[in-house]
Amino acid sequence: MITIKQKVKGDEFFDYLFDRQALLYHLGRYPKNLEVMAVLFELEDLDEWFSIYSPNVVCKAGEEVLATINEILPINTKFFQISDDKYCILFDEANARKGIEFAHILKTIILERKSFTNLSNLDINISIGLAVGKAEYILPKVFSALKDAKKILSKIYFLDSSDDNFSEIQNKEIEWNKLIKHAIQGGRIVPFYQPIYDNRTGHITKFECLSRLIDNGRVLYPFDFFRQARRMGFMRSITYSVINHSFKAFANNDFEFSINITEEDIRDTQMIDYLKDYCDKYNIKPQRIIIELLEDIEFSDDDLIINNILILKELGFQIAIDDFGYDNSNFSRLIKMQIDCIKIDGRFVKNMDIDPISYKIVKSIANFAKSINVMCIAEHVHSKSVYKLIKELDVEYSQGYFIGQATSSLPGAV
Repeated sequence: MITIKQKVKGDEFFDYLFDRQALLYHLGRYPKNLEVMAVLFELEDLDEWFSIYSPNVVCKAGEEVLATINEILPINTKFFQISDDKYCILFDEANARKGIEFAHILKTIILERKSFTNLSNLDINISIGLAVGKAEYILPKVFSALKDAKKILSKIYFLDSSDDNFSEIQNKEIEWNKLIKHAIQGGRIVPFYQPIYDNRTGHITKFECLSRLIDNGRVLYPFDFFRQARRMGFMRSITYSVINHSFKAFANNDFEFSINITEEDIRDTQMIDYLKDYCDKYNIKPQRIIIELLEDIEFSDDDLIINNILILKELGFQIAIDDFGYDNSNFSRLIKMQIDCIKIDGRFVKNMDIDPISYKIVKSIANFAKSINVMCIAEHVHSKSVYKLIKELDVEYSQGYFIGQATSSLPGAV
């Protein structure tokens, strides 16, 4: 393990900073029943530093930060570098209160670093995870705590879980990991096809391809396995599997069909090539395919996402925004992406016959879509009364249980 200082000065070592192997060795020497405490922190945006400043400036800043942390370390602690941006402090005393107090002091010193360094133009942010546990559990627990720390405003998180509970959660996640991995390898991540009804012609003209995991006859839905799949890096493989099955199903008919695309997918330029190759393989025109951008995509001003969407548009693919009405309803970005379709968030549609506010939201979205010459699909059309209101608002398409449930095979046109 190379420390920041070694990168600049070659053979020089911090005499207080140990590497990852030293941490594992140290933990291995603890008695089995002894509880210890660990603080794991990450210096954020390290790549940004190196992309802007010279390595000497960045390494000097890191050097000063680590030296300052060493000065405030409590007694009976050891300081380890886990990776270029992650550091672990190991406490022999498993006192959670003292650990949390130290984490707040650590964060304050890092953020107020200008008081002890003249490199004030480098703003350093930090996330801190804490955990208490026996040596065999402490590293997984503190890494889990750090992951949670990154999601909250304070950037400090103490994982308050016993070793037994944490081990049980770990085992469940390992089982999910095996289940999803084997399902991908065995071709058991498949699409179910839900019809989309043209309210003007009175026919089903499109289908949405929805991911399902088949496990010993059980049908698992995305909310059952997507969270774990995302954590384990399986999302692209799931999308590829759905594409494989869907293109084969639509090769010998004229229906349009939509493929759900995640943020991982739209950032991957290989996904574009994959879609092109499958269009050629099954002789399907891109114009028949709707790329449905899921609601979890953080569009913001991300040039990569916008550019990849525009590339798909140039190739002829249609672009739809899923669950329109909440976070992704930035009008200027929608125009910039040249979208073809808005899917009105089903949370509004399903209640529009009993909730005046939901009705007004659906109506305003439908009117907005018309103003920019974009089609609308109403999701969660689950009853005759909702369908009637959707038709009155002149929404072009309906999708939901009133039209038809998602099935493993393509039903015929109505």
